[in-house]
Amino acid sequence: MPGSSAPQKALPRLLLCSDKHDSALAMQGAVLRDAGYPVQTTATARGIQEHFHARDFEIVIFNHSLAFADRKSLARKIKQLKPQSGVLVLHHSGALENPYVDLAVDSRLGPKAVLRALERVERMLHARSHRDDGFSGDYFVATDANRNYTFVSDAACDLLGYNRAMFLELRIDDVVDGSTVIADPLFRQFVNDGEQAGRITLRHRSGKLVPVNYRARVEADGCMLALWEPLAQSAAG
Repeated sequence: MPGSSAPQKALPRLLLCSDKHDSALAMQGAVLRDAGYPVQTTATARGIQEHFHARDFEIVIFNHSLAFADRKSLARKIKQLKPQSGVLVLHHSGALENPYVDLAVDSRLGPKAVLRALERVERMLHARSHRDDGFSGDYFVATDANRNYTFVSDAACDLLGYNRAMFLELRIDDVVDGSTVIADPLFRQFVNDGEQAGRITLRHRSGKLVPVNYRARVEADGCMLALWEPLAQSAAG
């Protein structure tokens, strides 16, 4: 019916990079286009460089054919040229030892897994945009209503010893000392009140305890944001 459909959010422009033109690249490009994404594919070093310098994308995707060294150097260059962009790797270990990658997914799991990962990168970029909206700080994190992390800053990753791709597989319960027993009632109260501040103890990947002060708020669009302030080592006891 005329006028019955709600306005659709513009999907991000994607750049899908490969080291060769083959059936896998064509299939991956088709999957993304069929899902409605504006996507450009490139399989030459010159084409990649041209797109990088034109900055005509919001999210860049490296497929499995690119070597680790190439993915790492290209991801670093992207973050230098366009820090607000997202980087997704279609490889099961694509984020290991690569701090410039936001998320990785094994493309062999099929189109649905790739599209779910892409949606997660979109949510990450959206959460990141709130840092420019009066809620900025080094130790910045965002979660969804199920307490899954959707964005974590570099400083937050360093604080707890995770790279970003690993951190984004975690929930609040996984990093709060005391796990769900502590996290669940605090989070429920936070959602009910719309904001919260206090002190909590986090767990480093090594098991070391990391006490922080924090403040958090629920945005009008449903994003749940928090800023951590690590306590001085002497205060940690």
